[in-house]
Amino acid sequence: MTQTTPRILPLPRAEWTDEARDVFAYWEGPTARENGSQSNTMMTLANHPPLAIASLDFGKYILIQSSLTARQKELIVLRVAWRYDSQYQWTHHVHAGRKVGITDAEFEALQFEGENPVWNRSEQAFISAMDQLCAKGRIDDSIWAILSEDMTKTQIMDFLYTVGLFTMNAWAFGAMGVELEANFAAFSKSADEMVQSEG
Repeated sequence: MTQTTPRILPLPRAEWTDEARDVFAYWEGPTARENGSQSNTMMTLANHPPLAIASLDFGKYILIQSSLTARQKELIVLRVAWRYDSQYQWTHHVHAGRKVGITDAEFEALQFEGENPVWNRSEQAFISAMDQLCAKGRIDDSIWAILSEDMTKTQIMDFLYTVGLFTMNAWAFGAMGVELEANFAAFSKSADEMVQSEG
């Protein structure tokens, strides 16, 4: 995967307004409000606080309130990251995916097109549905039928919007050139951990 040189830099301290500090503190609290976020994503988004807060509120729903499991969310972001060559998302979410039980064989399978014996029928349909959404913005009837066997209408809707969120992030992070943090493992959290921290 490739890393783009930053085009929109993390917000410099001289430009830290109260609104920017709200962005820093969104996930990390008072310490980040005072010292800045550990995340290059948050520091970059702070260049545009109204957009940042709107996108973070949507992301918070997807990560914490969505009807999908933590494993399903991590499979989505990893597959999307691979499809759009998002080194930033891939690296963060390999770390997070391990915490929810995604195996080395599954990480490998997520980086190849087509069917793979590592997935059962339901998960293969889940992966194929993502691929079809990313490729053409549609899901074939045959794949939709398999999704519907194991997922409720609400879960399928959450699935569609989760793919959309992480696709949007892959595009934005890649185009802006958000750089991976050297210490990302110290603060990167899985979806399960996000739920626990809000509980």
